[in-house]
Amino acid sequence: MSEKEVDKTKSDLSLFGEADPLVGKIVEGKWQIIDFLGEGSISTVYLAKARDSGKQCILKHIHKHLTEGIRNLKKFRQRLSNLAVSLKGKNVLQYQEIYVSEDKQVWLVLDNVDFESLEDLLSKSGHIAIERAASLFKQVCNGLAEGEAAGVQHRDLKPSNIIIINDEKFTDDVKLTDFGIAQILTEETESNSSSQYITHTGKVFGSPLYLSPEQCTGKRLDQRSDIYSLGCVMYETLIGKPPFVGKNVLETAYKHMNEAPREIELEDADPRLVSRFQTVIFKCLNKSPDERYQSIGQLKSDLELLLLANDEEWSTTANAFQVTAPISRRRFGLYPLSSEFILFGALTLILTAVPIFWVTTSFGHRDKKYPPLNEKMLWVVQNKAVDSEVEGFEPRKQAALDALDFVRDEQGEKSEEYANALSSLVELFANSAHWKEAEEKTRELLEVTKTVKGQWPQAESYRILGYVCFMQGKLDESEKNCLKAVSMSDAETLPTGSKLQPLRVLGDIYSQRDDLESALKIYEKLYGITEGIKENHPPIYQDACSKLADIYSRMGNYPEAEKYYRLGLDWWRSHNKDESIYAAKSLYGLGSVLALQRKNDQAEEAFKEGIPICRATAGARSSLMGAMQKKYLEVLWHNKPWEALRLQLSEGAK
Repeated sequence: MSEKEVDKTKSDLSLFGEADPLVGKIVEGKWQIIDFLGEGSISTVYLAKARDSGKQCILKHIHKHLTEGIRNLKKFRQRLSNLAVSLKGKNVLQYQEIYVSEDKQVWLVLDNVDFESLEDLLSKSGHIAIERAASLFKQVCNGLAEGEAAGVQHRDLKPSNIIIINDEKFTDDVKLTDFGIAQILTEETESNSSSQYITHTGKVFGSPLYLSPEQCTGKRLDQRSDIYSLGCVMYETLIGKPPFVGKNVLETAYKHMNEAPREIELEDADPRLVSRFQTVIFKCLNKSPDERYQSIGQLKSDLELLLLANDEEWSTTANAFQVTAPISRRRFGLYPLSSEFILFGALTLILTAVPIFWVTTSFGHRDKKYPPLNEKMLWVVQNKAVDSEVEGFEPRKQAALDALDFVRDEQGEKSEEYANALSSLVELFANSAHWKEAEEKTRELLEVTKTVKGQWPQAESYRILGYVCFMQGKLDESEKNCLKAVSMSDAETLPTGSKLQPLRVLGDIYSQRDDLESALKIYEKLYGITEGIKENHPPIYQDACSKLADIYSRMGNYPEAEKYYRLGLDWWRSHNKDESIYAAKSLYGLGSVLALQRKNDQAEEAFKEGIPICRATAGARSSLMGAMQKKYLEVLWHNKPWEALRLQLSEGAK
């Protein structure tokens, strides 16, 4: 076929419906463009023919606006060349050549393989079955691991970059495309040196529907960002749509950074498998990279496990339930004994009265090592200050204010559209801990929704107003608004979380005031609601149990306090058992009420379990640690006085 004889097919239409100008032409003197295949956020894809060999290939042309800011063309070429050489593996579609011209045009050459992308598959079927999805995504994990071995991350993981080779097998043969290109582009161009995927000029690197929160805000990226993007793809594969879809790029990015994904519901699937796959996906979609899978291997292991494991094996073995431990964590115990200590111990056997006197009088000295613990505030939210500005807040605030002004000018302040825009601004201020601004805009929203219907019931606005007033220490105002929210919530349909928050705030207020009877009524109601959702929301149920136990303890009803501490701790042990500050506080509370009932053996066990958790979560010199160590020693003095002595000596030597 000569250059002039190339036939343009009906598929040579670009994303905008126009004939692609390159079809039928020769580019860079190397390839003849035969057909337009598609267009994405990074490249335009063609079917081409190499002039030297006559072989057909897939040719990807990186969009010019993404390469015009290349700082060092020689280094850029070298990195792409190294990528083509090093990126090899069964589950990666390898680059046959990467060509960079002097005018910064970038062309990626790949073998012409017959394939169907996951995007095409989903467009036809809507979603795919869990068993097939698990098998497919295990291969995606293999591909990401192959990329990691080559020293690159994908950074543009989406359904169109996951392809299934048509090799007439009965199983999917999956490969990843466009590996590493987004990473090198963002690191080697001037305007994106900070890896900001949504730039100040409005350019978008990667696909907004699959960007991780750290990509949206320009933070440093690692493989956990690809794990988040893969979580978005897995979510879409199961239910047919991505987890976060906004009206534009910025709204989508906001959802990635702030909103939780909706529960996965599949009518014709095994509920057990749905629950397991959701656990895996939601682990991937954690906003904080530290709370996601920490490696591709962990994710692949769970994808293999979810189809095969029994319930006990799944709950005890799956990485989704594991919490990454600190780099080093010392267990609570005794130090090795030096010869000087042995000598001193021998002397104590002779001079028994001296060490006993020292033990019984040294608690005061120990207390100086730790800040005092206010036990009445143990379960009350106290840290209300914001240490630093929330990243990305100012541009989001400005965008929300501009939207509000636009709606005010177009629709007026007495319109449903204005109420909705105001709701978005309230949500932004509240989620970013700008309590004063949130309070001001919530009060305005309440006035507007007296005459027009907004996207929220008024009970929701009173809930937010009560919360932001509480976080500013305005307890009387908070109480008034939370009581309104509670009284209205029965008449209005609210999410469970919206019903719980005003109760938790009211309980905290009454607890601070030492109004134990009022606190007890509130926490009993809170406990009643959380008992019905404890399977899906263990932390909320655990917290309600311990708050109720704390009030019973302060009222002197120690058996009831013990009962609820144990209920919460039993649920914690059977659901994840991560080393959290919740567990440390609950074990301290349980040990305290057991000691008050003279159940010293049980109290000792509670404190022994709680001390290493407290050290890891609250800190070795925290007020909670000091109080727990002191009560543990007091219990040991009753049970094992010489153990108490040895522990006291080891503490004193620090």
